[in-house]
Amino acid sequence: MWRALALGLNDGEEPRRFPELREVIDWVQNLRTWFERTYAKPAREALLKLIERASQSTLEPLQRMSGTLSRWFEPIFRYMRHRYTNGMTEGFNNKIKLIQRMAYGLRNEHNRQKRILA
Repeated sequence: MWRALALGLNDGEEPRRFPELREVIDWVQNLRTWFERTYAKPAREALLKLIERASQSTLEPLQRMSGTLSRWFEPIFRYMRHRYTNGMTEGFNNKIKLIQRMAYGLRNEHNRQKRILA
């Protein structure tokens, strides 16, 4: 109790031991809730606010994140509007590359094509 009074805290309030970590955690939680939005216009405004908040932070990782989000703003917002990604295509490309790496040294081109299409 005396410690809380000395630090100027109210009853039951704990001192924040890692305020920088708390700032990052709060920002990430706000970003996660942003992804749950369904309407485009409020989502656009909320993302701009998140970017602005990160750019005004004193923490260098959040400032870098604001730069990254600013550069990729349009593709991120397009995802928000359409909810479409090219993850399936990337997965197929990865599978084909894996099969080709495993097929090095195989003489029969026909067998390699059969593995890819299987």
